[in-house]
Amino acid sequence: MTSHLNNLKATLSYQNPGFQPDMNDRKTQYRRTVSYNDYYTLPETELPEQRPTISSLPITHVSIPIPETTVPINHHEIKDGRQRFRWNLIFNVLVWIICPLPFWLPFLSNKAAIYVLPSIQGTFVLIWFIISILAARNAFLIFHYRHRDYSTMLTTEERNKIRHVVAISCYKEPLELIKRSVDTLAAQTEVNRISMVISFEERTPDVHLKCQTLEDYYSKTGFRDLIFTIHPYGIPNEIPGKCSNSNYALRTAVQQLKLNDEQNGNHILVTTCDADSQFHRQYIAALTYQYVKDNYPTLTTIYQPPLFYNWNLDGLSFFTRITGLLRSTLMLGALIPFSINTMSIFSFSLTLAKSGNYVHPAYQMDDIICLIRWMGVTGRRLSIHMVPVPVLSGPTCGRTIEYEFMEWARQARRWTIGAAEVFHYFMVKSRHIPFLTSLSWSLTFLIYYGILLCSSGLYSLTSFLATLFLVEEIPINIIYTTYLLFSIQMFSFLIAFIIDIFIPRLLDVHECIFFLRNLFHFLMTPFVLIAYSLVEFYALHEVMIRGKKVCKHGASNKNTL
Repeated sequence: MTSHLNNLKATLSYQNPGFQPDMNDRKTQYRRTVSYNDYYTLPETELPEQRPTISSLPITHVSIPIPETTVPINHHEIKDGRQRFRWNLIFNVLVWIICPLPFWLPFLSNKAAIYVLPSIQGTFVLIWFIISILAARNAFLIFHYRHRDYSTMLTTEERNKIRHVVAISCYKEPLELIKRSVDTLAAQTEVNRISMVISFEERTPDVHLKCQTLEDYYSKTGFRDLIFTIHPYGIPNEIPGKCSNSNYALRTAVQQLKLNDEQNGNHILVTTCDADSQFHRQYIAALTYQYVKDNYPTLTTIYQPPLFYNWNLDGLSFFTRITGLLRSTLMLGALIPFSINTMSIFSFSLTLAKSGNYVHPAYQMDDIICLIRWMGVTGRRLSIHMVPVPVLSGPTCGRTIEYEFMEWARQARRWTIGAAEVFHYFMVKSRHIPFLTSLSWSLTFLIYYGILLCSSGLYSLTSFLATLFLVEEIPINIIYTTYLLFSIQMFSFLIAFIIDIFIPRLLDVHECIFFLRNLFHFLMTPFVLIAYSLVEFYALHEVMIRGKKVCKHGASNKNTL
């Protein structure tokens, strides 16, 4: 793809008290710029693989400076999070009830321990087995429909009715990484229906140079609109992170593209993603097809593509790879089928976003907080439907194995703190949600995060140690049952490795994993889960003691991607 030289027509300088400029950097005098491109297309000679049906229109390029008071944020003061009782303490209670149980139950009753401990372990194994079967089913559907051309499955009227806004949030990611992600959106079969929003943070190094470079690069790639936003640093009642960045970017895009018509909002789909997202070229078409097939569920459904973390995954350590494979399996088999929560990359109607007051900028996990916030608006449990094409997302990584492990642990800590904190937010807001809806989602969320992820790994360890050293006179049938449960558990993990053989190929990912190395990773899966649970155990107690102060978004290190 060739670079095109177009200069920003205008910039705006303003004073932001929360931003401390580098006096040696002349670019710090410019704070925020939005670049807007009217509808245009590339001639077929430049990109022959792209849409021949797109008409060639004159290119109109306008740069729009955004004054500081133009984009309303509309959020309330952040509480300090030091109340005596916070709902995230339920996670701590569950962990302390479940994990130490094998250590004290044998002293209370050896006979009870003989039967209770394997029964609890059997419950965990059954949950994992159900999740793996559902994941295998969804993976089979994705692979079975791999040759579908979703663009041809829509009528011209249906395609013309739906418009897309894609917002990618960036901070310190390398420019080449951002370009690799946006390239996959520029290669969409329905690229002419995409309003592309690239949102940076004000403290991003060389932010204006990056905006200029990306504008030059993508000014003629077929996007309907191309917008750059720079989210100011130091806005009151916000925490830095994707939530506040996405909130600002979406509000700015709606304002500049004049998308305030409530009726048209039903036919505008918004997709938010990270800077390390590589889309299947049919994603926008498949999303449109699914939305039309579901009869335009404006206020009832959020769409989630299955995420796979095979971006250089074969070159990373066993703990990173195992975590990536299990996260994909959990998404396919739990998060989507049970509508627990979206993750990283998800799509929704603009009407739903407006009704829910966009993204809460005082939290760190936009995927879960949006679901919770919007359930309060709609008064019902939102459904999560799968977009039937895979999307590639970057795993945690590091320059050395030591840095990679620290990054892995840091992100596991962040995910756990975020999940606990948004659960508190949900319980506070649950009075606006019907009781049965609130009860069903909160129980599902607690079972998934509090029991399956945080407790099951540690319980397996404590149960094994108790069986080995504390429980006496175990019947032979109980021993055989334990072996059977372990076999079923390993079979559930095996499904994750089988899925990894087929689905990444749909994204043109070709990995080199020797059989013995793959076998080693498979055998290490239980130990990685235990290590992950230990990090979660630490994170839950950190948020219990320090409260809201630890709820900050630490951007993942993506340099080695």
